[in-house]
Amino acid sequence: MDLAGRTLWQVGAGDTNRSYGDLCIRHDVMIVGPGDPGAYEETLYAKSDSILRFCKNAHRNDIVLLRLGTGEVLAAGEIADDCVEWLDAFGDVDGWDLQHVRRVRWFPNTAHSFPTKTFGGQVRTFAAVNHAAVRSWVEGLHTAEADGKRKLAQLPTAGPYLDPIELGRRLFIEGLSSEHVDTLTTTLESLQRVASWYWNKTKRPEGRPSEQETICYLVIPLLLSLGWSQQTAAVQWKCVDVALFRGMPQTDATLACVLEAKLLGSSVFSPVGQAREYALRTGRESCDRLIVTDGIRYALHRRSGNTFNLVAYLNILNMRDDYPVLNCGGAVEAILGMAR
Repeated sequence: MDLAGRTLWQVGAGDTNRSYGDLCIRHDVMIVGPGDPGAYEETLYAKSDSILRFCKNAHRNDIVLLRLGTGEVLAAGEIADDCVEWLDAFGDVDGWDLQHVRRVRWFPNTAHSFPTKTFGGQVRTFAAVNHAAVRSWVEGLHTAEADGKRKLAQLPTAGPYLDPIELGRRLFIEGLSSEHVDTLTTTLESLQRVASWYWNKTKRPEGRPSEQETICYLVIPLLLSLGWSQQTAAVQWKCVDVALFRGMPQTDATLACVLEAKLLGSSVFSPVGQAREYALRTGRESCDRLIVTDGIRYALHRRSGNTFNLVAYLNILNMRDDYPVLNCGGAVEAILGMAR
């Protein structure tokens, strides 16, 4: 791959516990944040050198490496646009606001692992790469001409925002009783206040909330409003953070759903492995749902044989009708799927 006249960049793909690299590759994009303040303006993002470089210094035909951690490259690609776009579709990528978007034609079979800290100890989200070994590896890459000319994937759109009133209307249309809708919307409004305090890094006390606090103040109130009871929602049951049962007694055979609680800001998609193991243990064949949450964001997975597939996502601070970027349903599907 010829680097003459082209800048070699690296762009972060999250961290090792919360990666969005597969999403970037699937949609032919690289994304950076924060993006909630709005489309790029120098005055809005004066403190972010990475966003400045991403928006102003990167050019069409430059080469970029999709980096994870300090030494892993998920893919190499070629920038395929002339300017940045601000797309709300990427406003909630596993809890990150990453609306600054550039198109990249990622090349297949270009993943590579370099020694740890090859890209530095604390790597900038988006920066030029001048490391000799990395540049040498890129120059040795051979890509097919067809891969460099293929049509880019269509960009996803943002699902419509749902406020509690609209959410309640939609849930009622789907068959939830008016009484349950009233209970749920009231609970959500209360939880949104608590969640907003937790999400505010400058206001919440250091170390809060713990996983146990998350379950107590955020998860259990939501589950109770969805029809589960103290009898059918067991906390810390056989290593399961919250076990939900179809009825009594509480046994493997009556287990309906495994809920895995994580620390605030953790991935609600990547930790599925541990929760999946709990749900698939012998005798739990009727357990057909799996929920992973950090108390604010909920990923609902449905069972298909011996695996679980993402079907819906709920962020109680940013409720959406659907998530094309994740190829799954939104708040309505998540709540109906989480209800007893």
